[in-house]
Amino acid sequence: MKFLEYTEQKKPVIFPYTLHDTNLRTTENAKYLGVTISSNLNWSTHINTITNKANNRLRFIRRNVKTHNKQLKEAAYRTCARLQVEHSSTIWHPWQKHLTHRIKMVQRSAARYVQNDYHYTSSVTNMLRELKWSTLEQRRNQASLTMLHNIHNKQVNVDHSHLITTRNNKFLIPHSKTKHHMNSFFPRAIRLWTNYRLRLRMPQLYLHLQVE
Repeated sequence: MKFLEYTEQKKPVIFPYTLHDTNLRTTENAKYLGVTISSNLNWSTHINTITNKANNRLRFIRRNVKTHNKQLKEAAYRTCARLQVEHSSTIWHPWQKHLTHRIKMVQRSAARYVQNDYHYTSSVTNMLRELKWSTLEQRRNQASLTMLHNIHNKQVNVDHSHLITTRNNKFLIPHSKTKHHMNSFFPRAIRLWTNYRLRLRMPQLYLHLQVE
């Protein structure tokens, strides 16, 4: 049996843990409900795992689903490959560009497959525009907003009373001392929610802030 430990101390105190008189060994990565959690709170290991699985699924689809029917190929991608890079994304949503890029490349490969266009001069951006696919980052943001809405309406049993103001019943963005916490679910989702409401109420101001 193993346990995962996180600390920001340069010289952490090593404490031995036991369970039923059995010593537990430390581990750097632990998989829980399909999500690989690392001791440094970095999602690189998890994202490398799910993108490799998604790319393997895409290669399997290319070998076995040989058709000119774009709708059939798109359905195969959504059900077999895209699910791999979206499972529990509200938890592991990355903020580093290289990780976001690695996930994005899965969908770009899928677009070439659906459009049956592998020429190096072809624009994948135009393919995605023609297919009218939302980006995977947009889909992760939507999933976060949906989860926050469900939590706020008590459809998910997660305590968030400390994040609600008593006077006007609005969300408070929790204070963050580290990037890991600043980009965790509640701070990230509340920022998205605030920007979403601003975009609906004051679109010109929202656009100005985006430019800034």
